[in-house]
Amino acid sequence: MGPRNGKLFTKADFKINMRDRTITCPAGETESIDLGADVEFFSATVRTLPTANQVHDSKPGSGRTVTIADDELLQHRLRKLMSSAKGRERIRERVAVEHRLAHLGRRQGRRARYRGTRKNLFDVRRAATVQNLEVIDRRIAAALPFRRAA
Repeated sequence: MGPRNGKLFTKADFKINMRDRTITCPAGETESIDLGADVEFFSATVRTLPTANQVHDSKPGSGRTVTIADDELLQHRLRKLMSSAKGRERIRERVAVEHRLAHLGRRQGRRARYRGTRKNLFDVRRAATVQNLEVIDRRIAAALPFRRAA
């Protein structure tokens, strides 16, 4: 899910240089960035853009604010990785595992049922076994030439 700022420019429209710790707006104005802080582009520069209504829709006298996360360096590297073929391949591998974990979590709940690691480990294994048996049953049922009554 992407940012929800309507027709306005997104953070991706701004050029972020993590090496120099600067951000450049579409109008060409450059500001320095601090991790975990907001960067403000003032309205005088922003209003010179031919697409000024895409930068912000606030009242006159205020400009555009871009939030820089504390872990912006990590996010920047992950975005770069996800735009490569290798990164997309890694995501596809994770999806299958995360779906199985989500099914297990839905079956078991968010909290541990018992006190102690040993009993809860047994409970997780029990729930995973039941989940796997249901998957096997569905695949066998799909492969059968006739439909059996449920």
